[in-house]
Amino acid sequence: MAGISAPGLGSGLDVNGIITQLMAVESQPLQKLDVKEAVYQAEISGYGGLKSGLSKLQSAISALEDRETFFATRGSTSDDAVFSVSADTEAAPSSYDVTVERLAQRHKLGTGGFAADTVFGGGPGDSLTLIAGTGRFDLDLSTGLTLEQIQSAINGQGNTTGISAGLVTGDNGNQTLVLTAGDTGYDNRVQLAYGGGIDAGTFGFATLNRDADGQLLGDDRALDAALQVDGVSVTRGANSISDVVAGVTFQLKGAGRAVATVIKDTSAASNAVNGFVKAYNDLKGQISSLSETTLKGNSLLRSIESRVRGVLNQALTGLGDVTYISQLGITTNQDTGRLQVDSAKLDTALKENADSVAAFFSDTENGFATRMNDVLDGFLASGGIIDNVIEGANSRIDSIDSQRTTLERRLEAIEKRYRNQFTALDNMMARLNTTSDYLTRQLDSLANMLNNK
Repeated sequence: MAGISAPGLGSGLDVNGIITQLMAVESQPLQKLDVKEAVYQAEISGYGGLKSGLSKLQSAISALEDRETFFATRGSTSDDAVFSVSADTEAAPSSYDVTVERLAQRHKLGTGGFAADTVFGGGPGDSLTLIAGTGRFDLDLSTGLTLEQIQSAINGQGNTTGISAGLVTGDNGNQTLVLTAGDTGYDNRVQLAYGGGIDAGTFGFATLNRDADGQLLGDDRALDAALQVDGVSVTRGANSISDVVAGVTFQLKGAGRAVATVIKDTSAASNAVNGFVKAYNDLKGQISSLSETTLKGNSLLRSIESRVRGVLNQALTGLGDVTYISQLGITTNQDTGRLQVDSAKLDTALKENADSVAAFFSDTENGFATRMNDVLDGFLASGGIIDNVIEGANSRIDSIDSQRTTLERRLEAIEKRYRNQFTALDNMMARLNTTSDYLTRQLDSLANMLNNK
């Protein structure tokens, strides 16, 4: 039975239990390291959340950096079935009487009707050339092709004109090849050229486009959109028109008359300001929570709060009529320390003094957004304050890992020593028990002999 070990068998002691209790005492430094590591991990998590909150504040600031935010306009139409309208910062508030006479169309050409087995070409130099804008596609017909084969060739990869081909089969079985331009308007119309024995009469191509009354177009120039803007005639090759009124885009949808209106839109600026206020208040709440939990008493939190609040309270001169952010209805609640917005006061400032409001927020040298970004960059930049703090915490965790490895080796040695010592004790007590049993038997035997006499 060599090799089988049962600690305590010889002595009757609970050796494993005793060693477990001793090792629990010896392991207390290891548990303290675990507690320290948990604290550092919680700090890292807290710093990560703090960095996220600062990043969200910086993202909210980006909308205030854009001067165009404060000069947004909005377009509307009295009849969306005629056209829709959009406007950018170049658009002046105004209204326009617009009559859409016709929409731009993609040019369509169709051949006459031919039997499916009719072959076109087959002679030397026979060809058909498709032209659209600056694009050109030459189709070799020196080997005769049917309309179906011509359709496949036009729709193949070699054609870069944008022109597509379709094939329509009528009740009599005859086929018509239909060519459709890739883009709308007269300048993008389908044009044809012929070679060899092929000419215009070979296919009999004719325009298939129709006007609003269903009549075939008599002039391909009618492929362009036509409209009247405050009595001024306008023709364009597309239904999206952005070069008639500065900053205004008309998306034509159908013939008719409607009024386009452009007004100042303060909602973009108002949303940007409220977005900043929300991000600031969220950060404020986050700092308050962290200062009571994982980062309690941390000086970095106080520094961040102080420097951000400093920008809020700072006077910005030389940028117009707005010097303090409070002039725009943005103030600090004295009870909570959070920002609050007087929407009516902000809206009035945006409508009546947009230039000064825009300069206050977006001036690239001394504006509010620039100053706030400078503060935030100091904390958020790669290798900045927060990154350095996190790196320090990670270094302490690395040190704990090293200490833990050393301590675990030491505990293994201690446990081994304890087991060796208790094994020796167990063996010694086993021998003593054996001797005791022997002596007891001898004394009992001697007593029996004396009693028998």
